[in-house]
Formats: sequence, structure tokens, C-alpha cells
Amino acid sequence: MTSTAPPPPPPPRRIRRALRLVGWNALFLVAGLALIGVVGETYFRLRAPFLENDAPYAWSPTVGRTLTPNAAVRWTNRLDFWVESRTNSLGFLDREPVSPERAAASCHIAMIGDSYVAAHEVPIADKFHVRLEELATEELRHLDITTSAFGVGGTGQVNQLAYYDEFAQHLRPALLALVFVSNDFRDNSPILDGLHRGVDPDRLTMVSATRGADGTITLRPPHPPSPGSRLATMASTSPPWYSRVADRLVYLSPFARWLKLKTRAWFPAGADSELIAWVALLSRRSPRYAALFDGWRPTTWEDNQAPFLYAQDLPPVYEDALDFTAFALDQFKERADRDGAALVILSSHYIGTRGDLGFDRLTALAEPRGIPVINYNDYVLRQGAEPKRDARWAHDGHWDVAGHQWAAEALLEYLEQNQEICTMRKRPTSPPPRPSWLTDYESIAAGEPAARAEFDIYLRENTVTYLRSPCRAADVQAKFFLHVVPEDVEDLPAGRRQYGFDNLDFQYDVYGRRAALVFGGMCIEERQLPDYPIARIETGQFTLGEGKIWKAEFPVPAVGDEAAARSAPGRMPGR
Repeated sequence: MTSTAPPPPPPPRRIRRALRLVGWNALFLVAGLALIGVVGETYFRLRAPFLENDAPYAWSPTVGRTLTPNAAVRWTNRLDFWVESRTNSLGFLDREPVSPERAAASCHIAMIGDSYVAAHEVPIADKFHVRLEELATEELRHLDITTSAFGVGGTGQVNQLAYYDEFAQHLRPALLALVFVSNDFRDNSPILDGLHRGVDPDRLTMVSATRGADGTITLRPPHPPSPGSRLATMASTSPPWYSRVADRLVYLSPFARWLKLKTRAWFPAGADSELIAWVALLSRRSPRYAALFDGWRPTTWEDNQAPFLYAQDLPPVYEDALDFTAFALDQFKERADRDGAALVILSSHYIGTRGDLGFDRLTALAEPRGIPVINYNDYVLRQGAEPKRDARWAHDGHWDVAGHQWAAEALLEYLEQNQEICTMRKRPTSPPPRPSWLTDYESIAAGEPAARAEFDIYLRENTVTYLRSPCRAADVQAKFFLHVVPEDVEDLPAGRRQYGFDNLDFQYDVYGRRAALVFGGMCIEERQLPDYPIARIETGQFTLGEGKIWKAEFPVPAVGDEAAARSAPGRMPGR
């Protein structure tokens, strides 16, 4: 048997030629990808008026979190929409609310909900409640319909009860419309909501509910925001460097964000170690939590709400969430009946239609309570469109302009079929409760002010109170100056003695007094006065451009003076 010699190695020239070919191909590939990246990034940045969201939030001890009143809001997903809006004096993305008198004289509809009502993604003029009012002017003019909207993202009906109690009820709506979306089941549950936010369920910063030892569910006020509200996490390994780089790139680059959204289906999310750690943490906290989590093994954040829509058999924590949703609907029904309002639910496209688990679970809670459900999906399907495709943004689940238009038309159709809501309105069984603090200020206003100007100014105990009625948010935009002149200049802080007065200038607290603008039509502000004998007070408003807009100057009467007895019984400032 003869053996054959191995083939001779290729000459060095052929190897170098092959390596050069591979190198040039790799270079062309990298250059091509870089060019695509540059073109893509340039395209997205040129069409984007801005790239960052700016939505300033505030917190109230009675309502929880809302947007800051009279604030500019920018909102974008950096792909589909770039919207610049402004909040009203109540801190909602809506027009200024109608006066209580105008609302009572019309068929007023109050919309309450989460991000679908807040609707950062479209201009205020395109929101469904504004479009409904315009459509009704054309087709149901005889009903004289007015609308208002109270919505904050990431809230459920339990959280939203505060919007009715603080704002909507004082407008005496003929119809109260709750917009219900798929995550509301979750957001009504303090446990699931806390897990979603990474916050202790007992320290939620919104109005929430709690279940007592006897099984009774009651409302709970908002907890002040604090770092201690965060759930502790178990020690876990840091994400790999390439994952952190990718996340940072997606954050900085609109083009990278677009690529991620387009390829999301190729890379399904895995288990979330932080969420699993929080569930384990709460399970160890009490036997009740452990029992509620029995049978639930969370894997991703989406699983926090998906079982309501797709699971026939729900783990106990999800059944518990349905109980909290039922409680919220009972609370809204009780308020609507008390105040003579009709109550209706508008379901979003994610809830589905009859026969879908999400919609069936909603109607199983609403219909026994006599709350009609307007099926948004059915309406859009009757228009020959696909709700989950045609009613939302391509890269965002919220309604686009067409989606809001269909929501307005669905509500208009309901009103056309139920005009008695406006024409035969039920009489309230009792008047809405007036806030005690507003009654206090009305009693102050009945007295004689220390000075009259653009604001009436009252001295009461150790405070000076500013009242204006009627009043608009625009009346309090300018800064207030408050100069306190003592009887003895030596009572002033050392740094103020050369000026001869204390400077207590302030900006009106629109957020803290916003309910007064709606309910009482008042602007109210109180300022504490120094605890030393005061000779006189100089106050007013000013801007840097215009200087002083108005000014009032008045002496501070001594205890026992007739003027003091009329306007401020008790201890006077500095006495």
C-alpha cells in the first residue's frame, strides 16, 4: 500500500491574500453598521424636539402624588410622540376646571383614571374628554355637556377615590366615568402595587386600602415619601458589564431604543431576582402574606398583572386584589348615589371584550353593583379597526389621537342612549361635605380685614391671612412681599437691623391651597408672624420686571383695641 504525501502548504502569498480579504470584509461590515447607526441616530434626533421627559410631581397628605400645579410637562417615548403640555391649578393635565356653578348648571361629566386619563401622550385638545365635549356640542347640544379629567399614572380605583373626594365631588357631576385598564386590578391591591413599585405595602404614598384582622377593608391615607419606604433586597450579583453598557446605550440613544423595542420578542425577559426577593421578604414578614403568595412564582414584572387577563385559576394574592377592586367600586358607587351622579366604567382595549378573562372579571364585579361597563373594544371593532393595533401608539400601549377619538365616540354613544342621566338627574341624598378648613376661612372673611387691596388681609392670632374671592391661579403667580416692622429694631435678627424690617417674602402655595380654587373659588394663604411686638406690616405682590403690582400698609393694633377684637379675637402678633 503506497502512502500519499500531504499536500504542500499554501504559499504565504495566498494566506496573506485571504487574511486581507477577511479583514476588508470585516472592516466594510463594521463601517456599514456604524453608518447605519449614525444615520439612524441622526434621523431620530432630527425629528425629536426633545429627548427627555420632564413631569414634576408633588405630594399631598390627602391625595398623595399628583403633578405639580401650573407646571410645564414634556413627555416622549422618543419614537412616536413629543408632547408639551401644562398642568392646571389642581395639578392635572387638563384645562382649568369649570366653576362649581357652571358645572351644576350643565350636565357635567368627571373622568377619573390613571395614565389613560392623564394622557401625557397627546395634547390636551386631543384628549377623549375634551373631544367628547366638542362632539356633544354638535350632536347633543340640548344636554349642555361639560367635562373635566382627574388622572395620574400608576393608580387604581382605590387610589383615585381621593380625586373624587378632594376635587370632582365639588363639581357635582351628573356622570362619573371611571376608565379601567388592565393594571388596575394590580394597582388596587396594596401588596401587588407595593411589589410593582418596590415599596412596603404598608407605606404606600397614595391613598390605599388595608384589610383588618376581621377581613374588613378600609381606606388608609397616603404615607409621606421616604427612603425607608423602599423594600429591602437580598444580596444579588451585579448585572454583567455588557448588560449595563446596553442599558445605558438604550437610555441615551433613541435609535438603540427603537432597535430594542423591535427585537424585544426575540429575547423574552427572564426571572427577576429582585421581585422574587421581595416576595420572599414579605412571605417571611407574616403568615398572612405567606398564605397569599402560595402558588405564585413570579418570573417577570409583566407577571405582576398578566394573570388577571390570562389565568383561569388565580393565586390567592390575585383573588385578594379582586376583593380590593370590589371595595373600590363599592366606595365609588356609594359616593355617586349620595351625590346624585350616575356611575359608569369605560374599559380600555387591554381588558378585551366579552369572553375574555379580563373583561369578564371586570363585569363580574361591576354588574352586580349596578355599574354599566362601556366596552371600548367592541366599539372600535364595530368601526372596522383592531383596538390593540389601531388605537395605540406603535411603541407605546397608550391611546394615540385615534384611540382618544374612539373613546370619546363610545362615551357619546352611551350618552345618546341614556340621556336621562342629564335630563332626569337624581336628587342628591345629602350635600357633599364641605372641608372644615374652608368653613374656617369663610368665617374669617365675614370679619373686618386689617387692610383691603387686591387681597383682603386679616390678622388672626399670630398669623396674617390673605383672602381673595373670586380668584384664579393667575392671580397668585407673582411673588408676595411681607415686611414686618417691629416696635423695637433690636428685636430683629442682627442681619436685618440695618433695614429696619423683617423680610418674610413668599411664593403662594398653589399646591397646598388648590382645592380652595375649585370648591370655594378662593385664593388663601397664611403666614406666621414673628413673636415680638410689631408696629406695622407692609405687604403686596411684585415681579422683577414690573416691580410692585399692589401694596398695603397697616398698623398692628394692640390687644384690646376695637379693631383687634373685631378681626382677630385672642392674642395678637407679638403680644
